Amino acid sequence: MRAARLAIMLALAPVVCLTPRVCSAQQQMVPLPEVTVTAPPITPSYKKFTPYFGNPRVEEDKWPDIPCSASRIGFATPSNCKTGSPQETMTPVLPGIQQSNCRIAHDLVMTSSGNLAIEADAMVFDPYYVSAIGHQHTQCYAESGYSDLRDEFPDMNRTTRQGNEWRNFVAGDDLSTMEFTIGANDCIALEKRGPRWGGGYIYVIHASICRTDRRAVAATDVDYVLRSLQVRQYEPAGNLAPPSR
Repeated sequence: MRAARLAIMLALAPVVCLTPRVCSAQQQMVPLPEVTVTAPPITPSYKKFTPYFGNPRVEEDKWPDIPCSASRIGFATPSNCKTGSPQETMTPVLPGIQQSNCRIAHDLVMTSSGNLAIEADAMVFDPYYVSAIGHQHTQCYAESGYSDLRDEFPDMNRTTRQGNEWRNFVAGDDLSTMEFTIGANDCIALEKRGPRWGGGYIYVIHASICRTDRRAVAATDVDYVLRSLQVRQYEPAGNLAPPSR
């Protein structure tokens, strides 16, 4: 028995600290391995496919400010406007047609009006745009319906990324909406699709509307915002065609 106890004590000796000084010395003698922890990137389902070249995600902190008079989307009241990079559709075109001959602007307006806080961006396509290499190809247009809006809305802009309690999704022919909450304020996210062109639209608007008085966003609020948003179809940059009268 004494031999067995002695064997156990000898086995435990390397991991038992009899005094703080001995324990400290042992800890200094044991080198720690270098460990690098890298969190895996999170790719939401709605980010796995986009019908555009480039990055169409609204990233307000990266987009430069522009005068609202130069923005392709504005509002009836004084606002702050930003611009993202122009997009091109990824739809394959016929041989011999210039794929890059497609220009879709992506601009943003942020404003407040009464008890409403509004943020809206628009993909805007000028079907009559003529560049130095000719008319845009027939597969150039703003697209919608390539992902589930119930997944897309929460990442739509800076406002919706703060949202929770997403609910009451309503899909319509040219307007889809979904309610959400930020703190004590009720909000609504919407997609408004403009006139049809080819396989898509001349413009597609994504907007968030929040009440700042703890009341629900009403249908009249949505109507007011949509009537106040100003989409400018004409592309002035590099356009050889004059504005339509």
